Amino acid sequence: MKNLTKPSIGFVTVILLLTQCAAPNEPTYNITEGHIKVWNAAIDQIVELSDAMPEDQYNYKPHDSVRTFAEQLIHIGGSSTVIANLYLKDIPPPQDRPERDVASMSKEEIMSFVTGQLRETGEIMAAMSDQQLMDTIQSFGGNTMTRLEGLLTVHDHLTNHKAKANLYVRIAGNKPPSYKYY
Repeated sequence: MKNLTKPSIGFVTVILLLTQCAAPNEPTYNITEGHIKVWNAAIDQIVELSDAMPEDQYNYKPHDSVRTFAEQLIHIGGSSTVIANLYLKDIPPPQDRPERDVASMSKEEIMSFVTGQLRETGEIMAAMSDQQLMDTIQSFGGNTMTRLEGLLTVHDHLTNHKAKANLYVRIAGNKPPSYKYY
């Protein structure tokens, strides 16, 4: 068997780099466009989740130490915008956020607020270019992260509280919506 000559490391490096570059007319992937599809599906899931809980159970909470179902929804909406503003637009959380009397809000008022905030958050995300998402920032805890990691943190936070609200629906004796992908 013949010995094959080993290509130089430089040649292999050039080949690898060329295979990673998009051709001039080839479309490239846009991170925010892809993420917005998933974000909008999450908004739809929040709406379905809210519909699964009867309005007379919106003040339900499985334990005294946790938020009510309505408070979970309000937290999802309001905090999503606050976190997106901080990580994607460098706008710090407001010092004097108004307290909402969530217990006196109707299901319709709650969902109008939540969906409005989530759509606003989606607009903040959609305005980011891939280049901007690579910028580094400081997290709440002072760690360095990219804006992309901040964007993912906003979504992770929504997912965390959406899962809690889903459990509230089930524990209260209602059937939560089935999970679906976008």
